[in-house]
Amino acid sequence: MKAITFQYFKRGLFKIILSIFCLIFILNNSFAQYKPDRIQDSDPDTAWISPNRSVPSFATYQLYPTPERGKDTFGSCMIYLPEEYKNTSNRYPVIYYLHGGNGNQREGKWLMNEIDKAIKDQIMPPVIIVSIQALPIGWYCNANIGAKGVISGPIENVIIKNLVPYIDAHYRTIATSSGRGLEGWSMGGFGAIRLAFKYPELFGFTSSIAGALIEFQDEHNPQYLVNTFGPSTGAGSEQSEDYFNAIHPKYYACKNAEMIKSNVKIRLIVGDQDWLYNNNGKLITNNFSQYLDSLGIKHEYTVIKNVGHMIPIEFANGNIKYPVKFWVDAFKSNF
Repeated sequence: MKAITFQYFKRGLFKIILSIFCLIFILNNSFAQYKPDRIQDSDPDTAWISPNRSVPSFATYQLYPTPERGKDTFGSCMIYLPEEYKNTSNRYPVIYYLHGGNGNQREGKWLMNEIDKAIKDQIMPPVIIVSIQALPIGWYCNANIGAKGVISGPIENVIIKNLVPYIDAHYRTIATSSGRGLEGWSMGGFGAIRLAFKYPELFGFTSSIAGALIEFQDEHNPQYLVNTFGPSTGAGSEQSEDYFNAIHPKYYACKNAEMIKSNVKIRLIVGDQDWLYNNNGKLITNNFSQYLDSLGIKHEYTVIKNVGHMIPIEFANGNIKYPVKFWVDAFKSNF
């Protein structure tokens, strides 16, 4: 009787141990697959230089000086040159790609792939693409330095005063607004619209894909605000919101409306399953589009059916055709 009881005890113990291992395996897989608001692996929050130097075969990893951050400081980016670049003396337009929140310069690979295919198919004129390393959560503005919790920095100044001049000085670019464009996804979409609206004399074209063109209270992850603007709730949050509003694309749309109307071509794209399309009844992207309409600023506004926030993955996987015509039309006058 004791032998039988011990045998059942061993079987029961084995089942318990097996169940625990199965549970651990399931949880590990679940957490491994949970990567909110990102396309690829993230770099450290303060990585102006990406520690991951990997690039696709058609791109290069590039360091550039960032004196806006201080003496002997550098940033990194990933650069695509058209295949013909090395065999000509031609000058080329530049598209600056701005990654999303938790992203990095490697995220721009999808756009480089799409543009490279279009160039090789002779649909698109040859261009240079610069994919920027802009800190994972930096909003493409100068951070509210001194506010509690802020770990970002002068991203706007680094891009405008350091990176763009560096690219123009070291590559054969068309260094005018007619030869510069911005493409951004999510937080990068916010940045692409913001920088073009603040500097319409520098950028003649801007494209926001699932752009986070939100109000302060819309952000679903408070830390995304804290990193750049300061406290998102409680003491100091009113000042954070004031700072956010003062750097918002809407502010510059109103301030520079006349120059934007005459100098900047604008594209907004969002998926109809994205919270940025419908956030519990608040039509975030549509509201921004209507605001531009109220100012008389012409723009393209496209809603892609049955797609959520990760539109670049849909482009990269071939599930949706990337609308390259925006860039074809943008730069055709240069060739």
